Amino acid sequence: MFDARRPKALITGTPGVGKTTHCRKLAAFLNTKCISVGELLAGTPYVTYIPELDTYEIVDLDGAVKRVHSVVEPGHIIDTHVVELVPDPEVVIVLRKAPDVLFAELKRRGWPLKKILDNVWAEILDVVLIKARERWGEVAQIDVTRRRPEETFELLKKCVAGGRCHSDVVDWLGYSEESGFLEFIERLSRSESF
Repeated sequence: MFDARRPKALITGTPGVGKTTHCRKLAAFLNTKCISVGELLAGTPYVTYIPELDTYEIVDLDGAVKRVHSVVEPGHIIDTHVVELVPDPEVVIVLRKAPDVLFAELKRRGWPLKKILDNVWAEILDVVLIKARERWGEVAQIDVTRRRPEETFELLKKCVAGGRCHSDVVDWLGYSEESGFLEFIERLSRSESF
């Protein structure tokens, strides 16, 4: 059922899959706002910055939830990997990326190895997808790995504006095992002293 107070869509997924880029494009297309939760909370008392990981950690979940809810309006598109923070959207889309491709992307960005490993493991183990499904039931997932950004955007438009959601079947654990990437990432994780 449509609730006029609900945001239009949540674009979620592991960091590095393209959430913010697609949120901004989709918001521009729909003539609304993209609310990037990470940007919204950066520098607030609800999070603390961890310089060695170049990341923020939520230290006040209730405060962060209230802050996000106070800003989100009907029709907005939300971008975050922390699904606990957002009001219930009309549509939830989880962007996915093959773990080996994600690893290369995050490495290219110069992220610290621990942060890369945390996010790659989260993608392999479907962490964001599972949290989204636990909260909202069925959600759409789009594998962006071998799609051009324009193709992904078209799928997002159809889902959010047209109500026809495409959902890929993704098995990154099996993929990683078959490709040998799982052995690589396990070895790298063991060798890294945290």
